[in-house]
Amino acid sequence: MFVLQDFIRNLKRSAIMGIVNATGDSFSEKTDSAPETAVSRGCALASGGADILDIGGESTRPGAAPVDPDTEIARVIPVLAELKKRLPQMVFSIDTRHPEVAEAALAAGAQIINDVSMLREPGMAEVVARYHAGLIIGHSRAESAVMQNSGYCDYPDGVGCTVAAELKRAEKAALDCGVDEKNIMLDPGIGFSKTAGQCWELLRDLSEIDRPEKLAVGVSRKSFLGELTGESDPKCRIGETLAVELELAALGVGVIRTHAVRELCHAVIAATCYRRLKGR
Repeated sequence: MFVLQDFIRNLKRSAIMGIVNATGDSFSEKTDSAPETAVSRGCALASGGADILDIGGESTRPGAAPVDPDTEIARVIPVLAELKKRLPQMVFSIDTRHPEVAEAALAAGAQIINDVSMLREPGMAEVVARYHAGLIIGHSRAESAVMQNSGYCDYPDGVGCTVAAELKRAEKAALDCGVDEKNIMLDPGIGFSKTAGQCWELLRDLSEIDRPEKLAVGVSRKSFLGELTGESDPKCRIGETLAVELELAALGVGVIRTHAVRELCHAVIAATCYRRLKGR
């Protein structure tokens, strides 16, 4: 039986989760994220060293229009089925907020559900529990179309402690529905209902949420990095992305979700070698 935290522990390092968009309107890949090319992109990420492939059929970028479950299933399940044939040893995650999509994906052989909506959709935790699957609970406060509205970015008691409390409530709900604690990881939701400054605060205060190995974090190409450096093109935020991802890997974060799998794998190898030489 697949147990998410055991899978991470056995790697003895951060798991690298490759992003396989099948949306057609990804914030960074735009039309290059079409479902028709998702299989080849997934295979390329696998050859680059991905430990997990995270397939998504609904864009979660700020301002994105919602996608109905049937459309999402039609995008995701054929990609999952073909990738499972080509990569039988790979661990697959499905990025979805819809329990209907989760059900179809788990029935087709996915091992993890990556729910960026913090279990707002009724029935999601029950589906995950029934399949004894892994669950990544991502922090957010509203759908993509409105999540960056000012009211949703209000954290008067501090972003770190508030995100921690809201994630813990969602985790308790999952546990109450029968999801095994060892199958749950928490994602602080960098860029979801948060300003750029709040994203940096949250990265500083990750320890308020849980121990590092229980966290899944995605910073890849996100706008808070571009606001720091002035880089407007998400595809060109490679340096910024890798710098933060290397810090997350050094911290021992359980899962790092990225577009640049090969680059991150090579950077981690080099950084680890350097730390050993320095006796750290």
